[in-house]
Amino acid sequence: MSDPKSKTPLADQQFFLSPELSESRDTDHDIDLSIIASTYRSVVDEHAFDEMVANWEAKLASSGDDAEYPKVSKRLFGQLLTFRDTLEKLDIPAGNDPLKLAVSEVPGPAMVLSPNGNIAVINIAGERAFGGRQGAFMDMAVIAPRSLEDYRALLRAATGQGNAAQAILTILPIAGDFGESFLAEGYLIRLPGQSGAHIAIRSLEIAWGPRIAERLQQAFGLTSAEAEVAHQFFLLRNLDAVATQRGVSLLTVRTQIKTIMAKMGTPSNIDLMRLLAMIASREHVGLRGEAPVWHDPLGREKLIAMPDGRKIAWTWMGARRGVPVVMLRGLPMTYLLPGDGEARLRDAGICLYVPSRPGHGNSTMDPSLDVMGDNLVALRAFLDQVVGRRPCLGVGVASGTLPLVVEAVANPMRFHGILAVGYSCGIDPSGIQRLPRIQRTMLQLAGSAPWVAELMAKSGHRMMRQHGLDWYLERAFRHMPLNQQIVRNPDWTALIRNACEHLLKQGHATFVRELQLSRYRMDAALRDLAIPMRYLAPAEDPGIDIASCKQLERLNPMIAVELVSDATDLIFYQRSELILDHIIASARRN
Repeated sequence: MSDPKSKTPLADQQFFLSPELSESRDTDHDIDLSIIASTYRSVVDEHAFDEMVANWEAKLASSGDDAEYPKVSKRLFGQLLTFRDTLEKLDIPAGNDPLKLAVSEVPGPAMVLSPNGNIAVINIAGERAFGGRQGAFMDMAVIAPRSLEDYRALLRAATGQGNAAQAILTILPIAGDFGESFLAEGYLIRLPGQSGAHIAIRSLEIAWGPRIAERLQQAFGLTSAEAEVAHQFFLLRNLDAVATQRGVSLLTVRTQIKTIMAKMGTPSNIDLMRLLAMIASREHVGLRGEAPVWHDPLGREKLIAMPDGRKIAWTWMGARRGVPVVMLRGLPMTYLLPGDGEARLRDAGICLYVPSRPGHGNSTMDPSLDVMGDNLVALRAFLDQVVGRRPCLGVGVASGTLPLVVEAVANPMRFHGILAVGYSCGIDPSGIQRLPRIQRTMLQLAGSAPWVAELMAKSGHRMMRQHGLDWYLERAFRHMPLNQQIVRNPDWTALIRNACEHLLKQGHATFVRELQLSRYRMDAALRDLAIPMRYLAPAEDPGIDIASCKQLERLNPMIAVELVSDATDLIFYQRSELILDHIIASARRN
């Protein structure tokens, strides 16, 4: 096991420490040029990031026997340092994530739902009006009874069981500052490669500014009378009411509306309403639909204040006063239990405590500690102040297992057992070489050249802000058909999106720290573990090797490996029922 006193600074800090520089061999010259070119192009070209990863893979391979330690010339280092400085000075790119755009284009309440009603994205006004947070389920009570059938038609259409692509819904807001009700548009958003559509719900209640009539006349050639009809249609949303208001026949109003629709290029009344709402919203300078800072979608988060000013955030699922179980999340991103997971825990009388590890969500990190030490300080404070001294079950997802094992060795009475879910290279370092390129290369660089991993993570984080989280999900999980089934399902990606926001709230440095934790060597800790550990090893994960799994059992008879079929690195979502079965059974036995 690594020396616990050794320090591994944050990648941001490590970057400014001079690496071991060398004059690269002639054979590296072309690779270095390719690295520099793809690194600079990654600012404007989303595909250049993949080239940058491939070039660093080639750089590692060119190092020969010392493959994990790239030979970096002073020239290459200088170029990368200049790029990092340039990246710091660039403005945050305008985002074009379709889901985030849907809630930021309007100043009023807006949200995007998965087909099962899970909130994938929501703006601040939407949180107040709809009473929900990203990752939670929308409360159906906010849909007025007269609009429920239209809403259900959208849900059916989102899964390909209907044709209702849009609707006007009456919303009964939770917060009183939105009045007793307001109208909202509902429409489908289809993302490439996904098996279902998302449902956008956006308020249409936007004030009609004094310059809008002028805009309509200038941009679309409407007459002043037609602009006034458009104004009244926007306010009343009913042709009969417009006719009554103007004192003309319904036929006259219908004719005028058809002319307006032709001039504005809108094929339906709903499209006309949407375009008018968009034009009206542009009058509200500075009132865009601002996105909220990530917070616990369950609304249960509590904070532990450490003497040094740090904070440890935690939440819980299941039965509040139930048998305690502690779960530490890890890569890949996980936060909420899928499906009816919480209901199962509640029925079983189990309280699943879920602390946010350092740097995740609202838990702060201590950069003066190495990554394992930082995690242990947070874990011990949480166990002392929340769980108490009674031994409990520890559940670790991927790298989240590692602090549990180290703590169990140091303090054997903390846990009566550990359930390890998913592959971590800390448990089997040989698996790194079997991983897909992006995971393999990033993990190698996080161990040998964290300043490079930090630079790539910083560039990737910028790409995610510009192109949306789907940019990351596609690259991280495209290599396995089982993973593709998850990330193409909007019901699952609604959960994964929230978990990504949880990991990245404090920036890209947490991601690099997570990679460093994943590499923490566990040989001694696994050998010395004196409590039972069941390792749920996803059989389809490329990092899993049956021979290595059997070696773990020979290393320590307290370790039992269970190969899980039909599961990869997204086992938390693919086999959630099996994981819950083990949690419930293990908690009940003790």
